[in-house]
Amino acid sequence: MSCPFCDFSKIKKRTIATVDGFHIVASLGQITDGGYLLIIPQYHTPCLGNLDKNQTFKLNSLSYHLSAILEEEYQEPVIIFEHGIVGQTIPHAQLHILPAKINIKSQVERNFPGSKIEAIKDFLALQKKYQETRTPYLLWTTPRNKMMVCWNPPAPPEYLRLLTARLLGVPERGSWRNMDSKLDQALIYQTIEKLNPNFIP
Repeated sequence: MSCPFCDFSKIKKRTIATVDGFHIVASLGQITDGGYLLIIPQYHTPCLGNLDKNQTFKLNSLSYHLSAILEEEYQEPVIIFEHGIVGQTIPHAQLHILPAKINIKSQVERNFPGSKIEAIKDFLALQKKYQETRTPYLLWTTPRNKMMVCWNPPAPPEYLRLLTARLLGVPERGSWRNMDSKLDQALIYQTIEKLNPNFIP
């Protein structure tokens, strides 16, 4: 099966910019009222922990920069998350980043009591740990920008998306496949229009 993120024509219309080897893309299934983005590596890799050190350094910088833009534009704190081979519907690394004030740690702990959860400093720390163990993971940030990892949880597809939507009170937006398409297209368009000026040279 071909990878839709490797075929740029499939995401070109939703791509806001390409920076340092990463596409910044308005996500299908806008959980929030705009501002929901994906950071997608240009070249195929199964998860962000699998990036090399140079790519990971660039990801650290880009995610920090993009979080600051979203916080300014939407006046909300930002959450990021990744299904690190667990719960993926597309087998290509993708960092979800959206304006939302939620804390998902306690729910992850309840859902996966047998899985180790720990705080890590940044994506460089994730890369180092993943390269050592090759263990699948869920990754997210707290409202205070602490990065958390749950190692090897038996998470179902779209777990962090579904959880985020439920905690925000919009469970009907949880699955990108099932969201109202007219509303989604309108929010995608608004997201692109709002954020485009931040990436014009």
